[in-house]
Amino acid sequence: MEKKNSPLVCHITVIHNNGIDSFLEKLGFSTGMIAFAIPAYGILFRARAEGDPIALEFGAFFSLLEFVKTRLQHLDITSVQILSSNPEFVFSFTGKSGHILEHEDRKQLLLEYSKLYTISVGFVKTIDNRARVALPECASIPKHMKTPIKPSPSDLRKPEFRSFQRGTVF
Repeated sequence: MEKKNSPLVCHITVIHNNGIDSFLEKLGFSTGMIAFAIPAYGILFRARAEGDPIALEFGAFFSLLEFVKTRLQHLDITSVQILSSNPEFVFSFTGKSGHILEHEDRKQLLLEYSKLYTISVGFVKTIDNRARVALPECASIPKHMKTPIKPSPSDLRKPEFRSFQRGTVF
């Protein structure tokens, strides 16, 4: 996978679909989606979210860092390189952008994660952004390899099968 001294290379993106199905819209589905990919481990995450593109890009950024912190902590990752296709997001880390300076919550989260990892942010062309890859094009992890994701205790619960009974709340 990754060399010990090399950064964990990750990709983030935001996908907006203004042409959402009316049925899904009535159910409250968002038109936006955040996504991140960690190609070295075959990880692709997508979730629906609402907000303007730059806020969603930061949402993908911090979601990725939280995932690395909670699910990949056993890999002793010290450096993370995050690639985005949004130049506005990438240039917000120059120190002069209001996207971080004017948002105390983003500044605080960035400070917190900077204590854990050496974080670098870079630009990647949209066509090369692995977080935008269609699911059928994603390679699966070979059978002989174990998944790098460390399960949480809630993931380890055994499923319980119960018959449906009228008036019963689970």
